[in-house]
Amino acid sequence: MKVIGQVKIVSKFDPVFDKMPALGYEPVMQTEDQFGILHTVDDPANLTEYHRIMDGYLAFSPDTMDQLDRLLAKEDIPQAICFKGYLLKMAGGPRFTPAVRKCLNRLRLLKLNKRELAHMEVLRTWMEHHHVDALNRLEEIIDQYPRDLLALRTVHYLHFYTGNSRALLDSVSQRLQFWDECDPYYGHLLGMQSFGLEESAQYREAEIVGRRACELNPEDIWAGHAMTHVFHMQGRWVDGIQWMQDMMPHWRSCNNFKFHLYWHKALMHLGKSDYEPALAVYDDYLAGALGDDFYLDACNAASLLWRFEMAGIATGDRWQRLYEISVDRVEDDELVFSTLHYLMAPAMLQDKPTVDKALEHFKKWSARSTTQGEVCNKVGLKLARAIVALARGDASGAKTLAEVRQDVRLIGGSWAQRELFKDLQAYYQEAGNS
Repeated sequence: MKVIGQVKIVSKFDPVFDKMPALGYEPVMQTEDQFGILHTVDDPANLTEYHRIMDGYLAFSPDTMDQLDRLLAKEDIPQAICFKGYLLKMAGGPRFTPAVRKCLNRLRLLKLNKRELAHMEVLRTWMEHHHVDALNRLEEIIDQYPRDLLALRTVHYLHFYTGNSRALLDSVSQRLQFWDECDPYYGHLLGMQSFGLEESAQYREAEIVGRRACELNPEDIWAGHAMTHVFHMQGRWVDGIQWMQDMMPHWRSCNNFKFHLYWHKALMHLGKSDYEPALAVYDDYLAGALGDDFYLDACNAASLLWRFEMAGIATGDRWQRLYEISVDRVEDDELVFSTLHYLMAPAMLQDKPTVDKALEHFKKWSARSTTQGEVCNKVGLKLARAIVALARGDASGAKTLAEVRQDVRLIGGSWAQRELFKDLQAYYQEAGNS
């Protein structure tokens, strides 16, 4: 056995292909990485490069996709192609579907090992909007390969958008036993566990694990993000603001996700009734990010602007700027969560044609036999109608929110994000009673 960098050249063929001659496959030479995972790759140096890109991804590097494209220009590494396809799906928009399909077509031309074939099936299933099936298949992969970090991180995302807090926690917690504290990704796994603990309302444990994760790697913005949720859910606004002031310098080179952390900071200022700093956060950080057309930026902006409205803060022309981004996204069918937020600006600005188009889209979406179609049927369409009603001052929307309150978690997102709907219900219900 010969060691090259972080990979081992293994004189080993994947035995699954010895049993699949009817499919036209030939035995595939494999390279084993430092975690014992076999990869189909010609040049072991390219596998080392793949792990370097994974490092950047976990640090929310803005050039992860560019780095993947450069790697894939050198060699069609199946794991890297799956990685790219997953990132495109996580971008949260149907406009990325053609690029996802290209990834699948590229994979179909390659000789893949058993695990890579399973990843390809996950990508196909996810592209066809069967999120839960994709999630379950990823869990099966992790059962067999608990040190497959791509599977672990991707299933973490999918659990997050099913609203199943327990599964979000268990998925990573059950696999930690297969990792060692000396492993370079161990701190990132703790960050994921911390977030699962927080979403499961285990705040003390979440803080202990989150602080440890940040000690191991202060640049782990996901672990830092888990900590902001702990502070938010406990109403520890001063602690939260101080935490972010201390940690933000570590996250300056992160992608747009850092603006979500600023969103949290604005919420903490609102929690303290410090309206000027909250508005300043919006203007200095969140508004400028809207031009990047990333769904989370629009969600941040929409939910914060509506909170400003409920706090009596003048929003000026800020809804109009968000509207310019949202108007072309009200028929997106990737996530009910994001499309509901895209609806908010047109609803608040009383753009009836766009609102009608959006509601018709939600109605058709709710008839589809896909994961998000079922979510739309259960709760999404009702939430959309409630948003439109409340935006025009019709307090009956609060009654609708009360009716679906137990099902709002199905749209995914965090408790802190979904808290908006609880606040809207309370605010407009009181307004309707006064």
